[in-house]
Amino acid sequence: MSIVSPIPVLRSSGGTLLQFDDDALVLRRATEELRIPLRAIRRIRSEGRAVTVELTAPAGTAPAVHRVDDVSEAAVALFVDAVNAALTMCTEEADAVDGSTLVTARALTKSAEERRKRRRKIWAFAVGLFHFALSLAVGIHGEWSLALVILLVGPSFGAGSIAFGAMGADSVYRQWYLPRNGITVKAERVGNARVLGGRFGTYAYTDLHGVSRSVYTRSGAPTVQVAYHQDKPHVAIVCEARSSTAGDAALTVALLLFGLGVEGGVITVAIGAFLGMFPGY
Repeated sequence: MSIVSPIPVLRSSGGTLLQFDDDALVLRRATEELRIPLRAIRRIRSEGRAVTVELTAPAGTAPAVHRVDDVSEAAVALFVDAVNAALTMCTEEADAVDGSTLVTARALTKSAEERRKRRRKIWAFAVGLFHFALSLAVGIHGEWSLALVILLVGPSFGAGSIAFGAMGADSVYRQWYLPRNGITVKAERVGNARVLGGRFGTYAYTDLHGVSRSVYTRSGAPTVQVAYHQDKPHVAIVCEARSSTAGDAALTVALLLFGLGVEGGVITVAIGAFLGMFPGY
């Protein structure tokens, strides 16, 4: 019994990916995905830590070339050998075909959730960098104890409270906007889930595009009402009573005020340290 080694996937340090998929090569970059049929390939060759895919072309014309750099040299060798073995099935008549016309391209866009995660990471990095730079400046000014306080209190209590308040504000806004301007449907309970250690009910519904979606809520009812944005079906909320929304709004305001107060205190302490208001602290 022979064991066939799987064809490796080539992934560059820049995120470009090249893989073998049935009768084609798939080249995926940050913004697009190319599907290159084997019959559109004249040859593929390894160049150390790079691989070059040369497409077929009519006589007298320059062939289109796709190249992936900075990948594993060992993986390149295995990949090229495997693809060349598959190319032996192609006939020489394919050389008369312009291979670039057989390549299909598909634009790649990030999902809404991926964009939100990226924005959160950028904000978290910016907030951390701000507090680190502020505490470092205070420390260099000679107030290392205050610098430590700024570094510990600012990001956790100040920025953290503001972040939770912002999420609460977004939820409260959706509770007000979606039931009035979105589409409200009935969702049925299909199971349970644990989110951040809490026990939630899982409710499923189908949007206007026929896509099945689910939401989570602490409700134990067999059905709940879900309101979602007609142009952005992934934006949805479980409709709640006004008293519950009012409580969420009050908590949101409290978190935002507390966070802003802490951040204001941190900045005030930093300014005081620069002005020498805490000698020998």
